[in-house]
Amino acid sequence: MSGIAALALITACDSSDDTPIALPPPGPAPNPAVTITIDDLTYSDLPTITPGAVVTVVNHDQVRHSVTSRRPGLFDKQVEAGQTITFKAPVEIGSHPFYCRYHAFMEGWFSIRQRQ
Repeated sequence: MSGIAALALITACDSSDDTPIALPPPGPAPNPAVTITIDDLTYSDLPTITPGAVVTVVNHDQVRHSVTSRRPGLFDKQVEAGQTITFKAPVEIGSHPFYCRYHAFMEGWFSIRQRQ
């Protein structure tokens, strides 16, 4: 158990009030909107997002790319060279890997969790 969690647990046990203490989830809060930047055939890293977050994809390359779910039918968005698109992320909690249909070595993933 980490020191912070142990301290919170000890504090909760020593409290004269019987109200339970809720600890925040680990890591930063998920984001309701994110931007994926494509540059030099690479997707930028993404923070954790909320279900249905607004995803903006900015393609700085001189070729067409896509953001295509590894799970067929979940999402498949194409972005032309120098263009920007926007779409909604999946609403299912979990990790959603994606790739570029035109450059299969390009990979990324959405990490989706509820806002606490």
